[in-house]
Amino acid sequence: MCLIFLYDSIIMNTHTIKFIVLVSFGCMSCSKKNDTSTPVTPLPPIPIPVITDYSFPINLLVDSVTLNFIKTDAVINPDMAAAVGSIITQPSLASLSKTPAVFVGVDADNFNNISGQAQDCKMLALRWLYTFQQNAVEAKPYFDKVQSTLLLWALSSNAATTHLPNETCYLGFYEAYSVIRSRLSAADRIVIDNWINAKVTVFRNFAPRVNNWETIRMNFLYYFGYLLRSTTILDYAAVAYSTLLDVNLMAGGKSEDYIGRDAFAYHAYNLSFFARIFRAKANFEGVEAMNTFKNRKNNINVTVQDMMNFWKPFLIDPSNNVHIEFVHTNYAPDKTRADYNKPYVPSSSVYALEELLLAFPESKGYIQSITGSATRYNRKVSGFLYWPR
Repeated sequence: MCLIFLYDSIIMNTHTIKFIVLVSFGCMSCSKKNDTSTPVTPLPPIPIPVITDYSFPINLLVDSVTLNFIKTDAVINPDMAAAVGSIITQPSLASLSKTPAVFVGVDADNFNNISGQAQDCKMLALRWLYTFQQNAVEAKPYFDKVQSTLLLWALSSNAATTHLPNETCYLGFYEAYSVIRSRLSAADRIVIDNWINAKVTVFRNFAPRVNNWETIRMNFLYYFGYLLRSTTILDYAAVAYSTLLDVNLMAGGKSEDYIGRDAFAYHAYNLSFFARIFRAKANFEGVEAMNTFKNRKNNINVTVQDMMNFWKPFLIDPSNNVHIEFVHTNYAPDKTRADYNKPYVPSSSVYALEELLLAFPESKGYIQSITGSATRYNRKVSGFLYWPR
């Protein structure tokens, strides 16, 4: 009995999967007539994954240099390894078994539900991005889950009809899509692109405002422009962004949100969307381009850095820099908030500072001042990814 090893392969997505097929047949030169030995049972085909595409997809979430640093350091640094486990591995594994629940639209009642699903999708994408170059087989279920989840949402007729801040619950979906888009089939990419293009139309046609609504609109449009590689969207956003700087950045670094709502809570909230715009710029065009962009002055020579500088004393020394929140707000519902007429608490803005770490590394010191024990290893995912080295 002769065993001949044949190799065959198929192409699945970007990876070539090779199979070893054991073929047996009688051979006059190597078998005896009337051989009574036990026949050899061929082994089942053994898939051998071979990575053929090591390229790192440019995305809205994290750049290759940062992720490679984390991966390399995790090999020699127990703190980093533990943080990867608690911040990336465990949450993404938990997300793998969750069943998406699609809503036709977002409102105040389902905002947290959709936001949680989008965060799960983002973590699945991050896990794939962290793993695919070293272990394609381990990474594949995470890719597949992101793909199926996004297709489910895209096919649900879930399209914005107007621009509302509630639409921010989808940001995690867009970040996840940016990770896998280049690896999808053309047919799947068209389905999800069409879902996003419907939103582009809504956001482009929305009349600009002067507060965080406009910063959020710019966040969406920059995300979509980079996602879809659309110079048309990015050119439109560039013009609208210049107008935003003129109407949102006030003398002394105060924001229109701070003045209109009389609250650092909204100053921070507004800045968190500037942070995402800057990160998108850095990931797709480079850090130098981001720095040039973030340092742009408006028509009264105020920059986003000035907004950070104005905020700083209230973050690092709140005992001597007290601000009573929302007292003079121009939005009546603010008077029913739990923090109405109470001193600003810097810890309430740590979420925004974590988003700001990449563009404004000094945010690390602010977070440490507020928490007393902050490190990269005990942050949420944004703080973990963007913590300065």
